[in-house]
Amino acid sequence: MVKYIGILLLILIGCASSVDNLVLMHSKKSYPELLNQYKSSKGKGLIDSRGTFNGKLSFSYKSQGDSTFFQFSDMVGRKTLLMWISPNTITIRDLINNKYYDNNQVVDIFPYLEILGTKDITKFVWGVEPDLRQKIKNLNKNMDNDLILKFSYTKLNNEKNALTSLDFSDRNSNNKLKIDIKKRERGTDHINMKKLWKMLEF
Repeated sequence: MVKYIGILLLILIGCASSVDNLVLMHSKKSYPELLNQYKSSKGKGLIDSRGTFNGKLSFSYKSQGDSTFFQFSDMVGRKTLLMWISPNTITIRDLINNKYYDNNQVVDIFPYLEILGTKDITKFVWGVEPDLRQKIKNLNKNMDNDLILKFSYTKLNNEKNALTSLDFSDRNSNNKLKIDIKKRERGTDHINMKKLWKMLEF
């Protein structure tokens, strides 16, 4: 299970090193515009990690407003993790070992959440590329330029140029991570987020 936690949290710390290649493209609609037009976004995806943590996790997500709920499964379909993201906190439940990780525990282990933070992750699943320019400027100037970060766009459902993937590789640690959105649906349906939140409770 440590492996699963590691793969998942690599999403959040992948930008901890300085960046020498950042491809920036922007959605036709801003995040506030999408929230104005739609009530919710839901979809499915895949995380592929290589390096310190090797493995793949599939996930489904449901997002409404500024909160997002993830459910992760291993490649044999076994549910492994639940994750709740709000604007300022992350909560993780390890379903296999029946453990709970609150925001303070996650931040203590991985102190670089300010680089690719909770709001950035929610924007990504909605299909909006987060603006990381200022965060990157605030990186430690003494760090080597060892991280390559790239956002990719392709056709997804009825959207011709949708944000579908985030790739990064750290040449210093040889860690690589790819997050692919396989399905994204924005709609006007209301999601009972309170019901999803209760799934994290023991």
